[in-house]
Amino acid sequence: MKALILNNKVVDIQENQFDVSPEMTWVDCDSTVKTGYEYDGTNFISNEPTAEEIAAAQAEQQAKENAKASGNQKLLDLGLTQAEATALTGYTPPTEV
Repeated sequence: MKALILNNKVVDIQENQFDVSPEMTWVDCDSTVKTGYEYDGTNFISNEPTAEEIAAAQAEQQAKENAKASGNQKLLDLGLTQAEATALTGYTPPTEV
């Protein structure tokens, strides 16, 4: 496989190289390299999030949803209607099936 490099970034992957503009370079790579990866002159560096980054983003999203649900419940406890609470929090509780 060949990776086409422009400004230290993989812009294409092909089985066979072909003529390209002089500012581009073909580099041998394995099948794990993807478009968008960085190339430091020796190594390919993934731009994909790690499992830890994905887990942290999911935890952050869940914390935000929990905060909205909590705020929504507090507003309901104060006597607001669900529509009023939703207007303030942006939270719509899930419908029961």
